[in-house]
Amino acid sequence: MPSIRSFARAGSAAVAIGTALSLAGLAAAQSPVAQSDLGVRLATQLVGGFLVNVLLAGLLVLFAPSYAQKTVGAIRDDPGSAFLWGLLVGIGVPIGLVLIALTVIGLLITIPGLLAVAVLGIVGNAVTVCWVGALLTGGDVDGAAVGAGAVVFAVITAVPLVGNLATALLGFFGLGVVGRDLYTAWA
Repeated sequence: MPSIRSFARAGSAAVAIGTALSLAGLAAAQSPVAQSDLGVRLATQLVGGFLVNVLLAGLLVLFAPSYAQKTVGAIRDDPGSAFLWGLLVGIGVPIGLVLIALTVIGLLITIPGLLAVAVLGIVGNAVTVCWVGALLTGGDVDGAAVGAGAVVFAVITAVPLVGNLATALLGFFGLGVVGRDLYTAWA
């Protein structure tokens, strides 16, 4: 009876060579980051973050100035409650919706619910930009507050690794106030 040990050894060697070649290909596919590329990427994040935040917060102040003033005042009066509501709306509600989605009928609730949470997040981010800007400019929610808040958010967003975490944590304040307002209006 012929021995199959040579085939087993050859198969093991082939797997090892294949793995090494695939990792080498993966490493070769990675683009090296030059300092100029890093600077361009950071500048793009800074300008893009500023434009998005100034647009969203500016639209909020332009079309709903009393709502912007009311929500910024609510964050000023009770930031802890706003943050906790933000955690509930931003983390708890999506988890609950995904659990409901496990049933087929639950998908009919989950998809619109997640879209509603996304819209609340956008409005909440605009409220947070107004709140940070109002803290810096001394009180009123106006164009100067929108600009100052957008600059702060753009600078924070441009910081690698921790910038997105910091803006998400700050965004929970605005999301909480918007979510609480929606809940109290609905209840």
